Amino acid sequence: MYILGASRHAKSVIDQLESIHLVEGVFDDNPEIISILGLEVNSPIPDTFSEDLPIHIAIGDNSLRKSISQRLPSGATFINILHNSAIVSKYARLGKGIVMMERTIVKVDTSVGNHVIINTAASIDHDCQISDFVHIAPNACLCGNVEIGEGTLVGAGSVILPGVKVGKWCVIGGGSVVHKDMPDGSKWIGSKNIC
Repeated sequence: MYILGASRHAKSVIDQLESIHLVEGVFDDNPEIISILGLEVNSPIPDTFSEDLPIHIAIGDNSLRKSISQRLPSGATFINILHNSAIVSKYARLGKGIVMMERTIVKVDTSVGNHVIINTAASIDHDCQISDFVHIAPNACLCGNVEIGEGTLVGAGSVILPGVKVGKWCVIGGGSVVHKDMPDGSKWIGSKNIC
C-alpha cells in the first residue's frame, strides 16, 4: 500500500498495520520530512500511483485529506485500516479510506463515509450516519441515531446526544455535550453552540 502523509497522524496509522512491510511507499508534500518510523518519505505527493496497490490518506486535517483525495485519479483504490481491537457490527456500512484506532466501537446500522478517522476508544452507537472526511477524536461518544456532516471534527471526550444532527464542517470542542442540532460551519464548546 501507499501512505499519503508523514506527520504525527501518519505515525498512528502506520502503527495500526500488522507489518510495516505492507507499506510500499510514503509520500508527503513537505520535503523536510525524510523518514517516518524507519520508512523513507518521498516528496511531493504524486497525482498518479500504480493502480495495483491501495492508498491510505493518513492526514489528520479534514480539509487537507479531502483536497488530497480530489487530486487523485477517479480509479484510485483506498484501503481501510482497522486495529484488531476495533469492534464493528456486521450490520455497519463502511466507506473507503477509513482508519479505526484501538478500542473503537461502531454499532449496528451505522454508516461511515469515506476517509473518516475514528480515533482511540471512540464509540459510535446504533443508526448513526457519519459523512465523508469526518474525524471522531479519542473517547468521543455518539449516542444512537446521530448524524455528522462532511468534514466535521468531533472533539476528544465529547458526547453527542441521541438524534442530534450536526452539519457540515463543524467543530465540536473537546469535552462538549451536544444536545441540539448544529447548522453547517458552526462551533460548539461545552454545552453551547457559539456561532
